[in-house]
Amino acid sequence: MNSKWPKLMLMSGATSAWLIYDMTTATEAPRQAVAVLQYGLLACALFGLVGSLLMFASQK
Repeated sequence: MNSKWPKLMLMSGATSAWLIYDMTTATEAPRQAVAVLQYGLLACALFGLVGSLLMFASQK
């Protein structure tokens, strides 16, 4: 079975890891708009990761 879910899991996990790393290693606080954007992107990436994990698990 050739599924798109493993690729989506990899992309969502990598994006989440990069955003978490970027936010935790920042040397100064970002502007409020940038912080809201980063947290929004992180939420979307984590939502995509969980959703793709569930969809992948339901295919088996």
